[in-house]
Amino acid sequence: MRINRSVYVVIGCFWVVTLLQCTSPVLPTVSTNNVSVVMPDSIFEYFENIADTAPERYVHNPDSFLNSLQLHPQSVEQQEMYVYGLIFMAYALKEYGDIYQSVRYYERVLGFIQQHDMKDPAYLDYVIKPLANNYIRIDDNRKAISLLEKTISEIPRDDYTSLSGFTGNLANAYLFNGEPHKAEELLLRTLAYPIPSLSKGLLYNTLSDVLKDDHERSNRYNRLALDEFSKHRLTGDTLVWYTSALGLYAELNNHIQPARKALSVLNQNFPNSQFRTKAKLQQVIANLLYEKGDIQMAKKEFVQAISLFTQALNETYILDYTYTQALVGLARCHSRQDRIDSALYYYQWAIENDFRTQQLITSKRNQINNNIWNRGIIEEMTALSERLLEQGKPKQDLLETLLWCIELSKGRLLINEINRSDNWDKANPELKNAIQTIRNLYQKISQSSDNVQRQALQKQIDQMMIDFQLSERYFETYNYSPDKVIFLKHLHDETKTYYSYFVHEDSTVTVIGRLGQQYVYHKVEDPAFIDRIGRFKERYFGLSPHAYNQDPQHYRQQSRHIVHELLPKVQFAESDICLSLDGELYGLPFDALYANDFLVYTHNFAYLNSFILYDLLDAPNVDKTDISLLYRSTFPKPLPDLHFVQEEVNNLSRHFGSERIGPEQQHDTAIVRQFSSAHVIHIAAHTVLDHEENPIIYLQNPISTAQLRFYHIYSPMVFLSACNTGSGKALPSEGMESVQRVFLGKGVPSVISTYWFANDETMLRLTSLFYEELYRHKKPVMSLANAKRIFLSKASVEHQNPWYWANINYSGIGNEIGLKKKTDDSVLMWIGGILCILIFIGIKYRGV
Repeated sequence: MRINRSVYVVIGCFWVVTLLQCTSPVLPTVSTNNVSVVMPDSIFEYFENIADTAPERYVHNPDSFLNSLQLHPQSVEQQEMYVYGLIFMAYALKEYGDIYQSVRYYERVLGFIQQHDMKDPAYLDYVIKPLANNYIRIDDNRKAISLLEKTISEIPRDDYTSLSGFTGNLANAYLFNGEPHKAEELLLRTLAYPIPSLSKGLLYNTLSDVLKDDHERSNRYNRLALDEFSKHRLTGDTLVWYTSALGLYAELNNHIQPARKALSVLNQNFPNSQFRTKAKLQQVIANLLYEKGDIQMAKKEFVQAISLFTQALNETYILDYTYTQALVGLARCHSRQDRIDSALYYYQWAIENDFRTQQLITSKRNQINNNIWNRGIIEEMTALSERLLEQGKPKQDLLETLLWCIELSKGRLLINEINRSDNWDKANPELKNAIQTIRNLYQKISQSSDNVQRQALQKQIDQMMIDFQLSERYFETYNYSPDKVIFLKHLHDETKTYYSYFVHEDSTVTVIGRLGQQYVYHKVEDPAFIDRIGRFKERYFGLSPHAYNQDPQHYRQQSRHIVHELLPKVQFAESDICLSLDGELYGLPFDALYANDFLVYTHNFAYLNSFILYDLLDAPNVDKTDISLLYRSTFPKPLPDLHFVQEEVNNLSRHFGSERIGPEQQHDTAIVRQFSSAHVIHIAAHTVLDHEENPIIYLQNPISTAQLRFYHIYSPMVFLSACNTGSGKALPSEGMESVQRVFLGKGVPSVISTYWFANDETMLRLTSLFYEELYRHKKPVMSLANAKRIFLSKASVEHQNPWYWANINYSGIGNEIGLKKKTDDSVLMWIGGILCILIFIGIKYRGV
């Protein structure tokens, strides 16, 4: 990569080693009592040399190594040495298979280069390219694409060598992002340029990978790649490219020997590095053996692939999809050999590792794609678990593990959003300014009806997001690692009952409940059941209440069947029931289901995207807090005016400590101030749903869910008194892309939202009852259920229809909220009058 300054290294190493061996090392510092102290170049020489030639000194704990040197480069020469030292560290971490730490260090060096405006064009090759490759390896392809497209746009059009190098990376990112046609077009266009032979060989092989579904063309381009490589004496990276082509040849032709040859070449030339590349080839061999039915040999190869990672890093969890796939392969081998306990062990390990790896992804699209892939692993694991359950094996430990893995598969994007949001709250001023700018741009999109302008604004946001995602340094701050013991401890609260759901690809449903100290298991075997749930919601909780009124008995009959399937042994459940939903079950008001009566009479329901959120969300208890009322009652056509809003706001502000933020006050600064307070947030306005756009809260200025993500929100509870705030487009394993979900993603522990538009009068009454109950009991889940029970106790026969009262629902982990009661002004006047009289009497008495 770069010629080291060997003349100075020996002297520098001797000086630094002597210094570091002192009992109390005294290293140079940047300033002492505000007086600058120049650090000697020799320590930077030492750092650069060790980073380049002795990775074993730091790969297991790079931060400790770097921090021990206390480097603060000042001169241009020191900055250059510091940058190359970081590059060497990032490269070595990648070679040892630690992609997570490698990304951290590449992002660190990129930030330093940008901060100091360093212009060396070599940085493109040494930083941008490997960083983008790392993003691809953790499947954050959208981030890689943005970075690479921006870089390519800045390369001169006649610099074919640089263009060809970055084109291969971008094509891979397109491929793994599910855009093979874009990858193919890009590669064919670049191959038409006069590019070097070795670059051509690399692009041919990438094109072969892109065209895997077209076996004949894929084979042709793979052979062209091997022909190009055969023309040269290969070393370093080009040798790795060649082994990759051999591995692909093995896959395409179902022939193990080329993969073994590639592995031999790597072992001979890279005995102490390229562990991940070797593991990938080992996995190619294992998969071929598995497909041939040689399960025992395949198992040995998967074990070897795993050992290559652990040999390099000695960690249980390694944030790399190749590692996860090797664990899944090993699980499948054990399953084929009927070693079900061992298979379940490796499936659990794979799911835990996959969860940790996926949390590194910042792209929504890539998160969703990985959710879909992970559901396939859960499908295999549940099928195995069912085999054990059918054999009558003891099931408590098995169900505990299956529940843990199912919950790890759900809400991953939401969990990622919570983690990132928490980091944004602690961000530096520059990042907070970027957050505000992005928020303002989204606001302009929401306000604009000009498609050209909207597209231009979105393009501006996309460009900003590239720098923003790099600047947020998510890899520096990410530290969430779910713990099974802690997870289960949350579910051992015997005052609550828990049900978790997993909807299978064939529309059957796995149900696992936790009642008291026991787990219960039920499988909904009817593949038509989920379709019936969809029709049930559409019929009874759609645009009108008429379906229930026409035949209440039919509703009750269908409800009983749903209760039987989804709430096994509910007759033994506690009053508080917590549900982790999946698929079509979102939007189903469980408290409106009917057993002997509506379930709301006996149970308080709380909904979650995953029980993992108990471990992640804070549940601060607050006392005597105000309510911030954000509202709008009149709207431009075709939206109807909301006549109940003004009365709702008047009622709440009359009875509770509150702050009214009407339309004329709803500028960004005011909303930022309210969201960042510890007040309850009550929003009364329209919500606009559009399948093509993000849902919008229609206050004075529309706020989209995309914009909402860029606010800092510290409220203990948000009440969304607007229609459809719990509804939106379905996301695999994530629930609905709704306004309610965004508030959960901002770390709000309690969110009350609506599933459909109902009656204004009922909404007003339930809202009033809820806040009265919350003032008495402080528990939002209980208070909402109590409000519904009080409403039903006085409701007419017509309004007993659940269409009227079941649309408001609670999502969250349960916290206590004390409201500040407003004392009636007339009472204050009476008290004041009495005090005046007493004072007057006292003065008169003293005068006597």
